[in-house]
Amino acid sequence: MTMIPLPRPRDPAGQAAIASFDVLTTADAAVLSATGELDISVTDHLAGLIERELAFRPRALVVDASAVTFCAARALTVLLNSAADAHAAGVPFAVVTRSRAVLRPLSVLGLERVLPLHADLSEALAWLTLLPDLTTG
Repeated sequence: MTMIPLPRPRDPAGQAAIASFDVLTTADAAVLSATGELDISVTDHLAGLIERELAFRPRALVVDASAVTFCAARALTVLLNSAADAHAAGVPFAVVTRSRAVLRPLSVLGLERVLPLHADLSEALAWLTLLPDLTTG
């Protein structure tokens, strides 16, 4: 008989997952920072925040997921849809993360090929600054 380990509960007290979001807007970009667990209970809120920022037509939009500790499949779908929506709106889009919780599922699914991933915010902003030159050249 093979034993399959069950995942440990993320919240043994039965409380809702804790996630927080901050948006910082500069002349160069809007940066939406996510912290904590991106589980299904917060993905609609995340999608709404990204949609709101895209409506403002920033020069660029960055989702900083560096402090994400859990990333549900629905959160990945939100990121993919947001990248497509940003492209359609003509807004450069990037994701910042070194978090294993985000990188692992992206890698397993091969999504790092379609999402512009960066290790830190300064790298993402530099890439977004160069992007117009790279795409019009």
